[in-house]
Amino acid sequence: MLCKACNTEIPKKAKKCPKCGWQVRREPSNIKPIAITGAVISFLGGLFPFIQNSENVNLKMYTPAYGMMNYEHPAVWYIFMLLLVASIVLCAVKYEKFSIITTVLAAVIFGVAYNDACGLHGAPGMMVGLGLPIVLIGTVIGVAGVFLDVLKFKKKPEVDPHFTGNSTSIWRRMYVHRWFYVMAVPVLVFLIIFNYFPMAGLRYAFTEYKSGSEPVYVGVKQFISMFGLTPLAKLDSQAFFSAFGNTLFLSIIKLFLNTFMAVIISLLLHEMKNIYFKKTVQTIIYLPHFMSWVVVASIFKMLLSTSTTGVINTALINAGIIDKPIEFLTNGANWRWVYFLVNIWKDTGWGTILFLATLSGISPDLYEAAQIDGANRMNRMKYITLPALANTIITVFILNLAKVMNLFESVFVMYNPSVYDEADVLQTYIYRRTFSSGTADYGYTTAVGLFRSVVSCGLVLICNFASKKVRGRGIV
Repeated sequence: MLCKACNTEIPKKAKKCPKCGWQVRREPSNIKPIAITGAVISFLGGLFPFIQNSENVNLKMYTPAYGMMNYEHPAVWYIFMLLLVASIVLCAVKYEKFSIITTVLAAVIFGVAYNDACGLHGAPGMMVGLGLPIVLIGTVIGVAGVFLDVLKFKKKPEVDPHFTGNSTSIWRRMYVHRWFYVMAVPVLVFLIIFNYFPMAGLRYAFTEYKSGSEPVYVGVKQFISMFGLTPLAKLDSQAFFSAFGNTLFLSIIKLFLNTFMAVIISLLLHEMKNIYFKKTVQTIIYLPHFMSWVVVASIFKMLLSTSTTGVINTALINAGIIDKPIEFLTNGANWRWVYFLVNIWKDTGWGTILFLATLSGISPDLYEAAQIDGANRMNRMKYITLPALANTIITVFILNLAKVMNLFESVFVMYNPSVYDEADVLQTYIYRRTFSSGTADYGYTTAVGLFRSVVSCGLVLICNFASKKVRGRGIV
């Protein structure tokens, strides 16, 4: 734990900072997650309709997407969701008092819009949708959590006045570092436009939305189809689980192989004494990392072709090793091995650079002392090099593990319909269902994309937890 006044490390059981005397007041519990959880629940509730026509529901004709907010008042729905996002952000950056304002405003907009859509006037044939109770529950939890956090657990620390210079207001610190914030504005705008704004499309995961038609709310029907919970959804679920399994298999095997080969090559280069040869080899294996996957795929498709232009098949036939060309890219089992080898060739150089940078920081005195003690080269590698490299290996492994669900480009440029069963991953499955079919099924593919995002988020959190245990600090 760090002192909030002078940033000095405080022992776990200490009651005050040994340097400035700041009184450590440990909170009996953390209420902030309650406030954030409430805002998140309200946000999820905004994805469901607030009112529905009972007759249409009985006939399985559902209200157009998101009931009154998106159907009758699109702008109101967006303002409502933005206010909830603002509440979550304010809680996360320790401005709980202001998050009360945004949460209450969201509740007011919700009530006004709901009343305007005849929800509170008892219009005949109307029934409460799933969004109403979810939003109400989330709002109550969020406001209660904020009030508890602000009123009960926020206490001013007792700090020696000599050290209060570090406790200036956030506005003062922002003014002092204003040019850093100005430099960050273009990046922030880019993230908002291309990363956060498209998140509004997640609402289509709960709709039946195909090209040429309006989105119609169907609840969790797309997820039922995805997981095959009904007999009619077995075909969709088989394709989904096949793509999900291929994603995990290809990503994890690629991760292990790339990390292993990068470690082996970096150890071999580290043992080289000829500096010029070492730099030359290092440059050669690093160059493929800068090549586009389209170029890489084109090169290997030409080399592995079964026609007369295929260099490898032609050489094997002329050498008498095989009688007919091997189908490297049209046979599922062969395709996977080719995919792993191509990834090793392209990406190993990047990992090698990282590991060599770590190895260059090992003191030569350790090797000299071990050599004097009679340690041979293998013992020096076992007891000096590998332990020094272990932390970097774990860090690279954890960072790459968080990206195992993002497999797309390397597969998309190399696969073909004959290897879909072994090569189709979630991203390519989404692409084909959206753009390559006769009718684009936006609702189903958005649901698959949402599932992939949730799994990726879970992996990031798991990796962050593992990083804290291994390295003492998180990665996010």
